[in-house]
Amino acid sequence: MKLKKRYQRLLEIGCLVLLPSIALANDLPGSVSESYVSFGLSHTQSDNITQSTNNKQSGYEQQADLGVGYFNQTATNRTALDYSAYYTTYSEDSIDNEGDVSGSLSISQELFSKNLTLNLTHFRRSYLLDEAGLDVPENTGDRDVFTINPVWVLPYSSRAGVELDYDFTATRYTDDDDQDTNRNGVGVTWYNELSSKARLEVATDINKVEYLSSNFDYTQTDVNASVEGKLREGSYLVQVGYSNVTSDQGDEGGAVFKLSYSYQFSRQSLSLTAQRELSDSSLGSGDDVLDNSDESVSDDAEIQWIDRVDLQHQFFITNRLSNSNTLYYQKDTEIIGDDVDPRWGGSTYFSLQATKKINTFLSFGYSESTINTDFDKQATNATLGSSYAFHPHLSFSLQANYYKQSIEDESDSYDEMQYTASVEFKY
Repeated sequence: MKLKKRYQRLLEIGCLVLLPSIALANDLPGSVSESYVSFGLSHTQSDNITQSTNNKQSGYEQQADLGVGYFNQTATNRTALDYSAYYTTYSEDSIDNEGDVSGSLSISQELFSKNLTLNLTHFRRSYLLDEAGLDVPENTGDRDVFTINPVWVLPYSSRAGVELDYDFTATRYTDDDDQDTNRNGVGVTWYNELSSKARLEVATDINKVEYLSSNFDYTQTDVNASVEGKLREGSYLVQVGYSNVTSDQGDEGGAVFKLSYSYQFSRQSLSLTAQRELSDSSLGSGDDVLDNSDESVSDDAEIQWIDRVDLQHQFFITNRLSNSNTLYYQKDTEIIGDDVDPRWGGSTYFSLQATKKINTFLSFGYSESTINTDFDKQATNATLGSSYAFHPHLSFSLQANYYKQSIEDESDSYDEMQYTASVEFKY
């Protein structure tokens, strides 16, 4: 319910932000600004409103939502904002009505001079309290990640210099105080512009992480070297280094890396990233990605190795038809106990602008994650919908959604078919 709706909205947003990201990669003009405010009402009819395995009951849910988005880039500022708030009621008395907010914010602002920049970020997403449970209000919570990051650049030539930065990251959970953390970090980076298409960096960072509801804390030290730049019609990053954690549980260290390449064709973009990092159960990979909403949160504070591979592809097949695809694999390995939790998944999204007023979309997603044994939870999601614009600011849409959850040796396997009618005002 909550997560399936957020999944669909994030898929649509992921396709909509493609154009601004491509524009940024090709150097935006001095000032670009876009914004919107939306209000929507929807009615969803379900054949299994309680998400029961054997005793299906039909019912409905009704939702009102308010959304706001803003993107602005100038010579000294870049701001990207997208938030939505909603309230949902259900026909079934056993399901609590719910209201929530989700979204993200990113601000990069020069202060006094181009050598001093303040970066602020925030994202809020839902997650399952019990990954083996149902997607109902009683089994969902929210995670907020706030970051404050001032950066001071001290150039000593036209191509080289030193960067000093401070990073404060706060992670807060609405339903799990044991995972609330504060992390304070300082870093020093030496950089050299090797050419107009390549940059070399050598950096070291020290972070102090404190779990607020327990006596557990640790210090993490990272040292790495990286080369990034442009190659043919794309951009690349090669980063290798070493991370070490010191805590009451002992010391743990090892090699880390991040390899990425993004290529821009005439009508397509392709991005591949592979990385290994040392993190903890509170922050995880620290990324605002779709599959994080499928993961539950550990009851204990855990330091873990995270290995992740991401593939993203976007294709403007014609002027009217576009396609977006994602594929990922992630493995979390605890440094104490060596428990391994792998997961993988993929999605595809097609959008067809049939006429100036009619848009049709089709999406499909599949994922497997680990609860007790490797890949013992499977989730399938398929959506077909169409919208009609009565007016540039007013649209009506119909969509059908099928969701199936299968869990080995668990009673929470179910499937559900939903039909939704909605109206949205967007200005």
